[in-house]
Amino acid sequence: MQAKINPVLEKGKIPLSLAVLAVATAAVFYPVEILAGVGGIIFLTTCYRYPLFGIFAAILATLPGEFGRVELLGNSFLLLDLIAPVVLLTWIARKLIRRESFYFTRINTALLSFFAIAALSLVVGATELNAAELQFALLYLIRFATLGSFFFLAQDSVKKKSKVVNWLLLAGGILALVGFYLFKTIPDFSEAGLADLGWDPHIGRLTSTWLDPNFIAGGFAFLLALLGGKILHTREFLKQSWLVFLAGIMLAALLLTYSRSGLVALGFSGLVLGLVGNRKLLIALIIVGIIGMGVSQRLSERIGELAQSVTSLTGESQQVLDPTAQLRVSSWQEGLRIWKANPLLGVGYGTYKFHQTFASETSHAASGSDASLLNVAATTGILGFTAFLIFLGNLLLLAWQKRKTALGIGFLSAVCGLLIHSIFVNSLFFPAILLYLMISGGLLAAQEK
Repeated sequence: MQAKINPVLEKGKIPLSLAVLAVATAAVFYPVEILAGVGGIIFLTTCYRYPLFGIFAAILATLPGEFGRVELLGNSFLLLDLIAPVVLLTWIARKLIRRESFYFTRINTALLSFFAIAALSLVVGATELNAAELQFALLYLIRFATLGSFFFLAQDSVKKKSKVVNWLLLAGGILALVGFYLFKTIPDFSEAGLADLGWDPHIGRLTSTWLDPNFIAGGFAFLLALLGGKILHTREFLKQSWLVFLAGIMLAALLLTYSRSGLVALGFSGLVLGLVGNRKLLIALIIVGIIGMGVSQRLSERIGELAQSVTSLTGESQQVLDPTAQLRVSSWQEGLRIWKANPLLGVGYGTYKFHQTFASETSHAASGSDASLLNVAATTGILGFTAFLIFLGNLLLLAWQKRKTALGIGFLSAVCGLLIHSIFVNSLFFPAILLYLMISGGLLAAQEK
């Protein structure tokens, strides 16, 4: 007589029930690990099905800033350092599995060429590094390649460009609001113990979660330029009013950083936006600047110090540069020295710190030259410098061609301001700003498909 197979067993419900029971039992003893695993699976699945969610997650990861650092395998990582690679690899897997094409435009090719040259420079320069130094440089290269590759991911978001730009602007608004709170609660980094951890005191300056007034000012200036483009091309009164309100919040936050480089970036972006986009906007920015100088004595003093530094650098004044400006000049001279010693391929991407005459072990600003393009030249040589300029030049050319659009004029003015800002601070390679640049650039280049 033939035995009957249990229909429950036949349908596979018992093995499934055992699996659920096993997971539930493991959750009792390892709740954190199981929760993290389940969360990771949900995150990966969502990123795979909805690539736009991955871009949103990366933008969101810039908000915690230095407060989101995680110690892992003996290294300190930003939350963005952990989220971005997962998002990128999931997107690449999706493209391969679905047999979707990758786009190779002249802009994409220039960026990929820079990735290759940066990697080659590190391979050549690795002979002068010990294991710990090589690991440090390699992590920096992986970070740049990962964040830089969001340019390609953003190109696939051609139908959702406006939504992604809105996410970037909303992130700027949140950073400003958090910055106001920290400005009140931590007015002096020394009293909070942050100076002992390698941060500058930053007394009475807004830093938000990035804990650096110059970088956050550069970020605000970049986003304000993008926002300016949207304001110019928004005709609906309620939407335009909301955008102007958001701009006011970010502008107030930028002014409270008292960052001279941030003010220069804002001024230059506003100049481009006004001359190319709308002259009335330029007049409005001038009026806001005059009012700001009249209301805030400290802001007026910072602008005066900026003017003094410019005249001293150009030789029109015999006054001695202030200590901060002197450090900038020393950093530029150091970068030129390193570049001249290794003109073709540089010293290797991410290895600048190990070739400085003086490098602080505790400072958070000792991993590259203060000037971003000089940092590119010193670490990747004339080959990398050329490839990077071709990438940026083609992006600016595309933005000029699309200057009649909100994203075109916004991006054009944003990058012009950022390039000026990056002369004084290595802002082109600051993780969050780099991500914003690559996402907005990718959205712009999506029109080139």
